[in-house]
Amino acid sequence: MNGQSSPIWLMVFGLFYVSVMLYWARVAARENGDHETYFSAGHSLSPWISALILAGASVSGWFVLGGSEMIATHGFGLPAVLTAGVALALPGVLFFKRIWYVGQRLRLSSQAEIFRSYYESDFLVVVSTAIALLFAIGFAGLQMRVLSQMMALLTDGLVSPLGAGVVLGTVLFAGVVIGGMRAVGYFGVIQTVVAYSATAVLAGFALFWSGGFAALNSGLAELAARPDAASLFSIDGVIHFTSGLGRGGDPAEADTAVASLSLALAFMGFQASPLALKIVLSTRGGNGFGAGQTWVMAGVFGGLIAFAMAIIGAAGLVDPAMSVSGMLLKLQASSPWFSGWIFIGIAAGVQLLAGLALLTAGESLVRHVYKPYFNSSLSRRSTVTLTRIVIAVMAVVAMLLQSLTPVTLSALAGLALPLAFQLWTPLLGVTWLRWITRPAAVVGVGFGVVGVILTEPLGYQVLAFLGLELPWGRWPWTIHSAAWGMAANLAAVFIISAITNRNVFGEEAVEIRRFLSGTLRVSTRARNLTSTAWSVGLAWVFLAIGPGLIFGNSAFGTLGVEGGSWRVGMPSLWAWALAGWVTGVGLIWFLAYRMEMASPYTTDIPAYQPPRRLSHDRRPAERERLRVLVIAAAAVFLAVAVVAFSFGG
Repeated sequence: MNGQSSPIWLMVFGLFYVSVMLYWARVAARENGDHETYFSAGHSLSPWISALILAGASVSGWFVLGGSEMIATHGFGLPAVLTAGVALALPGVLFFKRIWYVGQRLRLSSQAEIFRSYYESDFLVVVSTAIALLFAIGFAGLQMRVLSQMMALLTDGLVSPLGAGVVLGTVLFAGVVIGGMRAVGYFGVIQTVVAYSATAVLAGFALFWSGGFAALNSGLAELAARPDAASLFSIDGVIHFTSGLGRGGDPAEADTAVASLSLALAFMGFQASPLALKIVLSTRGGNGFGAGQTWVMAGVFGGLIAFAMAIIGAAGLVDPAMSVSGMLLKLQASSPWFSGWIFIGIAAGVQLLAGLALLTAGESLVRHVYKPYFNSSLSRRSTVTLTRIVIAVMAVVAMLLQSLTPVTLSALAGLALPLAFQLWTPLLGVTWLRWITRPAAVVGVGFGVVGVILTEPLGYQVLAFLGLELPWGRWPWTIHSAAWGMAANLAAVFIISAITNRNVFGEEAVEIRRFLSGTLRVSTRARNLTSTAWSVGLAWVFLAIGPGLIFGNSAFGTLGVEGGSWRVGMPSLWAWALAGWVTGVGLIWFLAYRMEMASPYTTDIPAYQPPRRLSHDRRPAERERLRVLVIAAAAVFLAVAVVAFSFGG
């Protein structure tokens, strides 16, 4: 078969993929009873299903596309990318078990509901909803755009990028709309396995075409000996006090140890996002989170990143024609069915994330924003129907942004992870740090959001549009926006917690505190290991993703224009990252089991019965809110139009 037959194989695999998806969506719909368990699968997802789809949504699709491209373009100067499996598992160990217990006690099914119950904060609910929207439209939409372009390339223009985007978006929309969260869980297992195997096979082809692992590293060594390539294999210092990318900061100057650390913090934002907690709160048992985060996330998928993704990126670094798209094109000339299967595998990983994001964002908009504030009498069936409509609208918006305004799509995508990282402080307040007060959590997240936006392109571009020029660009001082936002976030939390009453909480918050302190008591052995846990954890962070990364430049030998060698036959930073991954798996195991942060715990959790409250007719107030919202939206649109006209837009 020649390359011309590859579109046929791609279509065959695509039809098979769609058929399997629709089958499981139909199975899920029948078990849902059309609407009764649409949003959370009746809290019945098996722990092993949750572990797989958490790992698949976290790393499979976007790391293959983005992580390998980062290595192929910038080399090994940001080794935190290679240890991302451990960085992603850390917040899971920290939060998931306790969040699940809170959800079971109060019968909650989403992050927004937890924030409303514990903090009684409309602001945190809106922020959580906005972050879910950014993941659904921006973060997942950007990856769908890459897939659309790849599909157009593999079909030799037979399918345009716009047509590919419509096809992928329609398939994604159909599965989520029909089966809801149960379909995301059932089919998500298949998507995760297919995405993992496709990534591993693609790495195998990269090694085969490179002549083997030794030959690939020989190519890297030849590249390292070139004067213009030295920066691809080393950390360029701890920090550079530049004004940021776009304001005099060269992209190469972002390859510092602090840049790597702050990028790892951004990765940690995913497990604190409403998407990850949606999976956690839809799980029927809380005893699988330790194994899921230790062996599935940090172990298996961490190894996928540290080895397979790194090999794909390294092959592209040696030969730019060996990018993901380039390898698929090369593969289709000799084995088009393999090319089609690998593309479907990569697409499955991206669609898992996108489907979960669309469902979470749709639920947040309808159940947690529209219904409580504007239409509290909305029935369960009508809520599901409206959510399906909202999901369709979001899918259309994402497809339009992919085709019409890719720059805006990229700017929105860049906000998702760092903004999700800002939710660490309110989640810590719920699960561990009782001294974080309601005003502190709310204001802290507000400051964190501002800090992120002002250090990302969207923020300074909007201000520039309004005639205000910031003196810095993206990531000033080579620090990722996630860290800038968290610095402002923590400063506000510490100050405001110190000056506000730490005991002023609502009835449900008091119940959560009492329940967690009385139920999840750690053993004496775990308490005695607290200082050890802090020491080991901080040491790993310092050496594996923090300032200690500069030791990785020469820990396993140096190689450059002046000569030298890599003692383990591979770039020193790559070997350092592999060591960080191995020790990181041990760290996750230690925290999960020895420190009992995610260890199995068997106890009955009766539902909390809140005191009865008098109900009153809220319809007049809801109609007034809706009227104000419409007027405000019209005023904002008019103001933007006037400003655009005034500045020559």
